[in-house]
Amino acid sequence: MSYEYSSESRSLDLPNPFKIENYFYFGAGGILFIAAISLLLLSRHGLSDHLSFWSLLPLLMGVFLLFSSINYWRKALMQLRFFFGRGEPKSLAEDLSIDQVGSGQGADALKETLRQNALVFQEPQGALNGLLYTWIPQLIYAPHPIQLIAQRQFQIGLAVGVTIISLLVSVLALANAQASSWMGVFYYAFTIFLLVKPLKQGTAAEADLGINGLVGLVVFAIFGPVIIPWISRGLPDLSWLSLNWQVFLLLLAVLGAVVLFFVALIKQMIPPPATTMACEQQALSMNSHPKQLLDELERALQTDWTEKIPNRRYARIFPEINNGAGSFHSEMLEETQPMPCTDFRAIDFASSFALPRYRWLMWLNSMGLIFVLSGALAVVIFSALLNPAHLVSGVTGFLAFGAAMLLVGDFCFKAGHVLWGRFDFQSELIWVEMTGNYQSAKLDYGNQFTDRIKTEKQVINIETMTMRVWVAQLETVAFGKNSQRWLIGMRGLPDKARYLSQHLSQFAADQSIIVAPASGADMQKVANLGALNQLGGASGRLPKTLLQAFGDAPLRCAVCNALAESDARFCAECGTPLNAS
Repeated sequence: MSYEYSSESRSLDLPNPFKIENYFYFGAGGILFIAAISLLLLSRHGLSDHLSFWSLLPLLMGVFLLFSSINYWRKALMQLRFFFGRGEPKSLAEDLSIDQVGSGQGADALKETLRQNALVFQEPQGALNGLLYTWIPQLIYAPHPIQLIAQRQFQIGLAVGVTIISLLVSVLALANAQASSWMGVFYYAFTIFLLVKPLKQGTAAEADLGINGLVGLVVFAIFGPVIIPWISRGLPDLSWLSLNWQVFLLLLAVLGAVVLFFVALIKQMIPPPATTMACEQQALSMNSHPKQLLDELERALQTDWTEKIPNRRYARIFPEINNGAGSFHSEMLEETQPMPCTDFRAIDFASSFALPRYRWLMWLNSMGLIFVLSGALAVVIFSALLNPAHLVSGVTGFLAFGAAMLLVGDFCFKAGHVLWGRFDFQSELIWVEMTGNYQSAKLDYGNQFTDRIKTEKQVINIETMTMRVWVAQLETVAFGKNSQRWLIGMRGLPDKARYLSQHLSQFAADQSIIVAPASGADMQKVANLGALNQLGGASGRLPKTLLQAFGDAPLRCAVCNALAESDARFCAECGTPLNAS
C-alpha cells in the first residue's frame, strides 16, 4: 500500500517490495517460537531433577530464542504495510521553502554535474578493492552503500577462505586431542567474530580487513599448528568439546552465503549509465527587471508539475539591481517529483523465481531459513540429550552448531534485506541561470506642448544577457524508503530545454516599457475627461452649472487668474468684470 496523493492518479501506488521477505521473517519467527517453547518445556523437567548451570542453560536458550522469534515477527510487521508519503523519497539536495532565497546544501554539486555532463563515482581504495572491482567492473557504477556492502562481503569471503585453508592444515598437522580441541574453539570464536562484527556495525560499515589482516591470517594458517599445541599444554582439558566439524560446516555456510550475495548483487548491476545533457544558450536584450523572467519561469514550471506535486527547489537566487549600472546573476534549480520506474511491479513467489533480479535473493533468503531451521533443531536436540548430572561427550557440539547456524541465518537475512529494498526513480532536473549587465534609464513618452497626457518610467536596460537552460532526466535509486537517494544515470531533454528557452525569450521580448491606462476603469475615466474637455470648448472653461454638478469649484479671474468670491462681480486684483454665467 502507498499513500495516495489525490484521487486523480494512482501512479504513486507502489507495491510492497518487502512482501516476499516478510514470508521468510514470519517463517523464521515461527521456527524459533516452536523451538523456544520446546526448550522451556525441557528446562522445566531438568530443573525439577537437578539445579545447576547446565540445567538452567535450556531455560536461558529458550528465552533467547523466544526474543529472537518475536524480533523476526516485529521486523515483518513493521514492513507489512508500505506507505509512500509526501516528501519521499529524499531529495538530492537540501530543499528550500517557498519563500526562501539562496542555494541549498548539495545544489552546487548537482549544478556541476549538469555543467560537466558527467557522473562522479567514488574511486575504490586499497589492493583488495582493486581485486574486487577487477572481478566486478560494473560495481563502480553502484551507489556508495552497495559498494561498501560489497567490499565488506568480499573481505569476509577472503577471510573465510583463508580460515578454511588454515583449519585444514591444522587438522592434518595436529594429532594431539587436547591441542585439536583448543584449535576448534579458537577457529569457532574467530569465525563468530567475522560474522558478529559486520552485523553490529551495520551492513554499510567500512571494510577494514586490509592487507595486514589478510597477511595475519596467512601467517597464522602456517604457524597455528605449531603455536596451538605449545599454548594448550597449560590450559584445561577440552577433549570433551570437539568443534572441528562444526567450524568447518560453519565456514562453508558463511562462504556459501557470501557467494549467493554476490550472485544476487551481480544480477542487479546495471550497464554503464548513458549520460547526456541538453543545454540551450541565448543572448537576450530587454528593458525590464530580470526578476520578471524568474517569475515567468516559476509559472511555466508550475504548469508542468508531476501529478500536481510541487517541485523540489534546490536553488533560487534573485538578481540584485541598484541605481546606475552594474552586473547581476540569478538562477533557479528545481527537480520534479521522483516517480517510480515502470518496471516496478508487485511480485510473488512465482515471479520472484522467474525474474533474475529476485531469483538469487530468494535463494539467499531460503538458505537463511534453512540455517535457522538447522540451528533450532540442533539446539533442541542438545537440550533433549543434555544430562546435567553427567555431561556426555559430544552433546555440546549440537549447541555450538546450533548457535552458529542461527547466526549465519541472520547474516543471510541482513545481507539480502538491502537488495530487497531497492527503489528506482525517474525525475527531471531544470536549471536556468542568467548573467548580464544592466543600466538604469528614464523614459518619457508624449509631446511636451501638444499632448495633455504624458508618461514617464524608470526602466532597466539589459543588453545581451546570457541565459542558459539545462534540462535532464535523472535516474536515481534508493535502498529503503527513508534512505538517501543516489544518482546513477542522466539523459538530456533537448526539446524541453528548447521550449523553456524560447518561452522565456518571447516573454522578454513582449515586455512593455510605456506606462498607459490599461484597465477598464482607467479607459472609462479617460473617456469622461475627453467629453468634459469638448464641453469646455477652446477656452477650456466649463459652465458654472456643470461645475456645480461635480461639486463647488472656485471662481477665478479670466485675466489674472486670481481667486474671487462666488458672489463677486469684479476682480479684486485687476478690476476686470467677472463672468456671472
